[in-house]
Amino acid sequence: MVNAKDYLQILDLMYQVAQSLEGKKHRDKRMHDCNKLGLKLFFHCTSLYWLMQGTKAPVPEPEGSSFYDMASTAVIARSALEAYLTMHEVFFEPIADDEREYRHALWFLSGFALREEIVTNDPTLALMRERISKTAHFASLTDSQKRKLLGKGEVQSPQFSKRAEAAGFGPVTITRMRKYLSSYVHSDGLSATQIMDANTPKKQAAYIDNCMILIMMVMSKMILDYQYLRQK
Repeated sequence: MVNAKDYLQILDLMYQVAQSLEGKKHRDKRMHDCNKLGLKLFFHCTSLYWLMQGTKAPVPEPEGSSFYDMASTAVIARSALEAYLTMHEVFFEPIADDEREYRHALWFLSGFALREEIVTNDPTLALMRERISKTAHFASLTDSQKRKLLGKGEVQSPQFSKRAEAAGFGPVTITRMRKYLSSYVHSDGLSATQIMDANTPKKQAAYIDNCMILIMMVMSKMILDYQYLRQK
C-alpha cells in the first residue's frame, strides 16, 4: 500500500514550491495565472490524501460503515491528471510566444464563454477574443474554425496522448490509465463491477493504490516544472 507519509511529503513540497512564486514578479505576466491551476491541483491531491485514509459513513445507524472510496478516488485522480496536463500545455511546455499567447487566451475564453448566456458584456471575453485574433496561430485557421473559436472557445484539441507525451508521460500507458479513470467518471459497466467485486477493505485499498501512484507522479512533475519556472 502507498505510504501515507511519502504522499504527504510530496504534497507538502508541492505546496511550498507553488507558494514560492506567490507575489513574485515574472517577466511574463501570464505566468501569474499558473497558480490558479496549481491551487486546483493542490485541492484535488489533498482530497485524495484523505480518501486514502478511508471513509466513515453515518449509515446504517447506529454504528455506520467504513470503506475505502475507490470510486471517488478514481474520479478525482482523473481531474488531477487533467489539471496538470492543462497546466503544462498552457504554462510549461516550451513553445513560441505566439503559441503561448494563443493557448493562454483560449484557456480563459473556453471557460468564461460558458457563462455568456447569463452574464452579458463580460469585458474578459472581449479581451480574450481580441488577444486570440491577433495571433499567427489564429490566422492559420479556416474561417469555420475561427467562428467556432471566437464564439464559444470551441476548438479541436490535440489528442490526449500527444498532450501527455509533451508533458513527459509515456503516451500508451497514460492513455490507458486515463481511459480506466474515465470509466468511473462515466459510470460504465467496468467501474460498477469493480465496486461490487471489491468487497473487502484490502481489495478497495488496492484499487486506490493505483490512483495514488499516478498522482504522486503528477505532483512530482509539477514540482519540477515549478522549479524550472523559478529559474527563468
